Amino acid sequence: MSDTIRLIALLSDATQTAGAIDELHALGVADSKIVVMSGVPYPERALGRHTEWLTLPWIVVAGAIGGFVFGLFLAVISPHLYRLDIGGHPPAAFAPAAVIVFVFTMMATIVSTFLGVLWEMDFPRFGRAPYHNLVTDGNLAVLIEIPADLQAKSRAIIEAHHGRHIGEPEWISL
Repeated sequence: MSDTIRLIALLSDATQTAGAIDELHALGVADSKIVVMSGVPYPERALGRHTEWLTLPWIVVAGAIGGFVFGLFLAVISPHLYRLDIGGHPPAAFAPAAVIVFVFTMMATIVSTFLGVLWEMDFPRFGRAPYHNLVTDGNLAVLIEIPADLQAKSRAIIEAHHGRHIGEPEWISL
């Protein structure tokens, strides 16, 4: 038998959910062990959660820098590698090079943004995940992973905040 258990509870509004999460934090449940499921997107701070630092801005910046360097290579360095002197013109003129560098920077930024969003969403996710069907009806579900000795206290906290359907989560295939 494992020493941690998972409980899921349904709460009807964000105020009750935030109160329950605050009391669970006071009980000693780490924020990483609490998952809030909702059909409506809530900011982390609205539910008493700590602000989550995303890696998406860094992924986008890395993609933009990579696109800039690749565009610079194609527009400026590549003409110098295969030098073709025609009519006294420089091998790499500013205007065409600027367009090529801009296009590759924007293209890499867009692609890295798309891939970064998929990374942040943990997509594709295979296997089974905990869920409750009443989340789609406007309820908020709080899934907690707690040590077995805190089960009674955490259940009492959730019940004090009008939590319903407290028990083991239902697992659905994704």
